[in-house]
Amino acid sequence: MDFSLWASGFPGLLWEIEHRRSRIRMLNGWQLPSLGEDTPRLLKDARFRHRVVMKSDHTLLGEFWEMMTSRQSAMVSFRLEGNPHQSYLLQGWPCPQDTEKYFGLLKDAVSPVTFVSNGAAGTCQLALGRAQYPVLVLSLDEREIVTCNEAAQTLFEGAARGGGDFMLEDIAPGDMGETLLNASRHAVDEEIWAGTLMLRSGTGSILGSKVRISPCSTGKDIVRIALLNIPKTPASCSLAPCVEPDGMPFSLKEGLEKLLSLCSGVEGLMFSDIQSTRGRVEVYGVGRLFSSLAWGTSHAYEGTIAQDIERFSLDSLIVEDTLDSIKSIDWAMFIPCGVRSYFAKPFYSAEGLHAVLIFAFAVPSPGGISDAAFRPLYEPFARLVARWRVGRT
Repeated sequence: MDFSLWASGFPGLLWEIEHRRSRIRMLNGWQLPSLGEDTPRLLKDARFRHRVVMKSDHTLLGEFWEMMTSRQSAMVSFRLEGNPHQSYLLQGWPCPQDTEKYFGLLKDAVSPVTFVSNGAAGTCQLALGRAQYPVLVLSLDEREIVTCNEAAQTLFEGAARGGGDFMLEDIAPGDMGETLLNASRHAVDEEIWAGTLMLRSGTGSILGSKVRISPCSTGKDIVRIALLNIPKTPASCSLAPCVEPDGMPFSLKEGLEKLLSLCSGVEGLMFSDIQSTRGRVEVYGVGRLFSSLAWGTSHAYEGTIAQDIERFSLDSLIVEDTLDSIKSIDWAMFIPCGVRSYFAKPFYSAEGLHAVLIFAFAVPSPGGISDAAFRPLYEPFARLVARWRVGRT
């Protein structure tokens, strides 16, 4: 049977994601009656999902996206605002022949679905025990690990007390525990916290892990902590060593504008300052496309270019059309600014990813973007950022 004919008659939306390109492609035109032409935005735009999905189901969808970006099969049911009695099914699975691709479907849920959202019994409905990365459930009031999956038990084996119980100080002693609690409280208030946290393994070694924290219940004291398996930092550009100020007047904005003037055809240049230990990034943009963007705007680390670069160990990131993107930052910032395609280059120091340089364009780039013309700018950019950092200390 011809696939296009089969897909056109399928009673649901079929889709395909390419992880390294943060790109989604719709394989048919099925629509939810209540969303109409906006149905694909449910899979692309995190802010749109937040607006149209029932608040009690936000965490479940967040866990689905986490497992999806970790290339694991996942399934979740959710409801839309205004119709709590109708549930929808979102299911996805990795392509067995191509690890970069992930397939999925969105359709009406046939079977009745029970939504549990009170207390520990309702946590981690996307199979806590089947996630291949460590997942823990923490009670903020008790400072105790309520439950964890097999991967977490293996990682923290030796830290558990009698009976196999973990307390917060077993895996995050002292200041590390306070930092984890602060991030968890932020997740309770904002529904998500993502970034870098330091934890202690069962062998006593200190781990700098990329972490995603989300609330697990309608209460205020239980959170789900996922330690995402981030590959080692790839060989890439390094930030130049810090240099002593030479006493001359210095302007980061003027420095970026000078670099932009050397980029033929580029309509916006952005420096993203990565602060993953705070769960934030700050952006500084110049050029026509970023003229309306406030200087030093702060965004959550979740859904950013930096998160994709670190999660998939990318040497660079090209988005050919932001309207096909699944990154939150594209819908929250780049699309409103008129950016339709961009090339992003990461820069590292001894502590890890510290900066991303982004070349933005007002038109899509279906054939991709070559970085050959940008390479001469990497070293001047590294020196510019190094000098800026010295001035901030």
